Amino acid sequence: MKTKILIAMFFCANMFINSAQSQTIQVIYETQPKMQIQVGGGLEQSMIEQIKKSTIVQNMLCYNNGESVYNVMKKEDENQSGGIVIRMQTPENITYKNHNTHKEISYQDFFGKGFLIETELKADEWEITDSTKNIQGYDCTKAVSKNGETTVWYCPNLPITDGPVYTGLPGLVLEVKSDKFTTITKAISDDADCQIAAPKKGKKISKDDFDKMLEKRMKAMEQEGNKMGDDSGGGITIRITK
Repeated sequence: MKTKILIAMFFCANMFINSAQSQTIQVIYETQPKMQIQVGGGLEQSMIEQIKKSTIVQNMLCYNNGESVYNVMKKEDENQSGGIVIRMQTPENITYKNHNTHKEISYQDFFGKGFLIETELKADEWEITDSTKNIQGYDCTKAVSKNGETTVWYCPNLPITDGPVYTGLPGLVLEVKSDKFTTITKAISDDADCQIAAPKKGKKISKDDFDKMLEKRMKAMEQEGNKMGDDSGGGITIRITK
């Protein structure tokens, strides 16, 4: 009798996993960069909160049958308060993953120029902890990257190796926290009409070359920040003088 029960449980578990992997799942995330706001002459707390809010970007993940698209939901906001205009334009970045072929194709908008990057899907090493918490009704487990720079919460009951970052962990990532940004889940749907396709526009470039170009630009920005007395060590620094 015990053998029959075990077999039935194994069969049901596999049916659930196969169903989750083949169905369409849509997740809406919000990402906020780490930032410091340095003000001169005083600034109301409400304005500081408005500035922080303006940097939040919504992202959408659509997954179906081993393929996914993670893209920034277009945002062009302009808010005005206290004589200060806050304008936020979100670049059009798209990441397509094919878990069946282990390929990733991404379109990156880099200061107004579009680049197309194709790479292998590779996961960092992770330490899975005993910590758990509920996110949007789903029980999630905490995992920390071996280098300690990134913490994620993933859902074993959604056995999809995907999310805002590719982890290789046995579950959909619903929250990410690093020294530069935090991403949280705002909504999950299993009946959304998702269009999943790899981006095709943009100048083809290797990931190494793109990373070098990005690093060069970031160093130039850091040097400019250092000239202005920036010692934040990461994230975004906004200076406001009145």
